Amino acid sequence: MIFIKRRKSSYIYLIIHSIVAILLVSVYVNRFITPKDFPYFGIVALIFPILVLLHLLFTFVWLIKKEMIFIPFLLLTFLLLFPVKKYIHFGNQKNLSLLNESDKKEELKVLTYNLRYANGNRDLESLEKFIKSKDVDVTFFQEIYTRQWRSKEVFLVDRYNAVFDLVGISSKYPIIDKQKIILPDQGYACMADILKGNDTIRCINIYLEPMYLNKSLFKFSKIDEAKDQTKIVTEKLVNGFKKHQKQLELLTKYIRESPHPTIVCGDMNSVPLSYEYFTMLNENLIDVFETKGQGLGLSFYDYFYPIRIDYIFTNNKFMPISCYVDRTVHFSDHYPVFATMKLNP
Repeated sequence: MIFIKRRKSSYIYLIIHSIVAILLVSVYVNRFITPKDFPYFGIVALIFPILVLLHLLFTFVWLIKKEMIFIPFLLLTFLLLFPVKKYIHFGNQKNLSLLNESDKKEELKVLTYNLRYANGNRDLESLEKFIKSKDVDVTFFQEIYTRQWRSKEVFLVDRYNAVFDLVGISSKYPIIDKQKIILPDQGYACMADILKGNDTIRCINIYLEPMYLNKSLFKFSKIDEAKDQTKIVTEKLVNGFKKHQKQLELLTKYIRESPHPTIVCGDMNSVPLSYEYFTMLNENLIDVFETKGQGLGLSFYDYFYPIRIDYIFTNNKFMPISCYVDRTVHFSDHYPVFATMKLNP
């Protein structure tokens, strides 16, 4: 086995693989560089799973060709095991439930779900039955028509609800305080304090600026057309990243100043390893799926490229127990994300 064969094809592979490796590592710059300073690292985060697959393919090729250059790339593969947990976990989620019945009474079941208006509200009745069948304690909704809650006519009328614009929180337990969080542009958020026993739990629901992409932008027949549409997509993404930064600068103030155990859920319209995601971690929040997730975490599937953009975070006053994405539910172009947790003693 030699380090690298002196062939033109080998050097081309090495250059391409090195670029892929550099991009994989550079995604962590999102923890320190804001979109205002350089927004394009957000695009690198978006294509991170593709870069991982390319890296694995090239590493396998090096191994088949018996070239020792595969060794440093193999080491990089082991390092990638840590960020990959933000996307996928293996195992049986049923085994993650607390076994002690007294502990089960202390569990809090949380659901976050972007409804995309529940098929023009035609699916609200089925959705309500679904929520009750899952015995969800606190539900966070995004992109939902809220007039049903305000008028107390149709949806979840037997629960405590806090609804503002396109976001809402529905709880089995009394809501003792609620507030709309005003964000710039087209971001939405709200906050509710829930009383569970003697504990007050702060719930923050977020829906960051959508990217306003449509499927027609990904259909083209000519190279020039592809270039033009790629430019449009890039501009929309960069615009969205910058707006997210402004919205998060306001949101993190509420997270930081919370005196209670805090749950932050919602549709962030951004992927793991993005600036938006790292902003949450920098506020000492825990990504429940990364900690106790099962299966694939991809929650948005309407395009040809499924991504994870729906999240459940908590502060360190909670102990995460389980988290998974339910792919059997089709009320929206998103899947609901479930989590079970427990307050630390």
